[in-house]
Amino acid sequence: MNLFKFILPQSIFDFSYLFTSNLFKKFLGFCRELILAYVFGSSLIYANYLLLKTLTDFLSQFTFGNALQANLLPKFSGLFKKYKTLNLNEVFIYSKKISIFLFLSSLLLQFLLIFVVVKKYYVTLIFTSIILSIILSTNFINSLFLTIIQANGDFKKFSIATTFNIFVATFLIYPLSYLFNIFGIVLSRLIGVFALTVKYIKPMLNDNNGYVAKISHKDLNFSVIVLANISLFILLTARFITGLNGANEITYFNYAFVLLNIVLTAFVFNINSILLRKISLNRNTKFLIYSLLVSIPLALMLYFLISNYNIQIVEFIYERGMFNSNDVLETSFFLQSLLPSYIMLIFTSILFQPFFSMGIDKISKYSFNFLIILFSILLILTLYILNNDLSSTDASLLFVNVMSFSALILALTSFIIFRKDEV
Repeated sequence: MNLFKFILPQSIFDFSYLFTSNLFKKFLGFCRELILAYVFGSSLIYANYLLLKTLTDFLSQFTFGNALQANLLPKFSGLFKKYKTLNLNEVFIYSKKISIFLFLSSLLLQFLLIFVVVKKYYVTLIFTSIILSIILSTNFINSLFLTIIQANGDFKKFSIATTFNIFVATFLIYPLSYLFNIFGIVLSRLIGVFALTVKYIKPMLNDNNGYVAKISHKDLNFSVIVLANISLFILLTARFITGLNGANEITYFNYAFVLLNIVLTAFVFNINSILLRKISLNRNTKFLIYSLLVSIPLALMLYFLISNYNIQIVEFIYERGMFNSNDVLETSFFLQSLLPSYIMLIFTSILFQPFFSMGIDKISKYSFNFLIILFSILLILTLYILNNDLSSTDASLLFVNVMSFSALILALTSFIIFRKDEV
């Protein structure tokens, strides 16, 4: 009875909003991937698009989701607790500067990728890269203000806003892809992002009352950003490595990535959002225990299903249109190969949350040391891969397994640091 009294008041409702909306978003995401698999299959133009998208997805991890939550959610949770209402105009002014920098950086890197690695479909991919860069820069502003919504405890509004974005993009993807091929994919995403900005973010700037909140580069610690999104950094880098051979293996990796990512985003990231806010306001590790009690059976069920039914799962979800039986086998291979890393990253993501709740000032030094360790392992791994002349697929799978295990060890270390600070 005490357990229910402790959890039920708001945490259950918060999680239900996040979980329900994410369930619907994952359904929409499935529809989106089914359409893409039906229309493009494992075609080379789609593989090249995924290579560009992986680059922008990688950059977005510095400025999106968990990265901003770990840096800003404890700060804004405290501000809302103290002042109740905030004036966010200064926050918007600062976010525009970062947004412009992201746009230019993304565009330059994608152009280099097109002309050095891809060397095909120049016109289509150049226009695609421009739209992807606009999406990246606009999403930063959206994500910043969505983090503020979560810091205020309004998980219902956050859930509806993010669902609205994906609904619009999914609704438009088939007609736009049919009319404009690869370019139609990014157009559908762009319209969804702008719809979110206009409907939910812009109204937050109309209220000039309250305490004038500000952010600066001091609030965005690079090492914390990397650690907060370490799971997706590892997976996106592995996907990028898979596509560097210029062939279509990246499409198979991506289809498997999408299936496994449902667990990471629909369940684990929702738990993390609530867990981080709860521990930031009330440093109680009971919330971590509840999170682990949910995640352990989830991981076991995931392992059982994919180990035994990976081919059937891929057949049921994807095999239609341009997605053929060979695509099923290749995607199933990546699905099973990535499974151990995903399970490790589930617990890595959860175990890091108490550490992030300590605040930037306390964790910046530790985070920097963790990052040095990860980069050292990455350097050794890169030298090994180059020395042994591994294929892009073998290099990708070796990378994701080694880095996932290393990240899990660091997450356990971070929890020990949190417990010592708590005492």
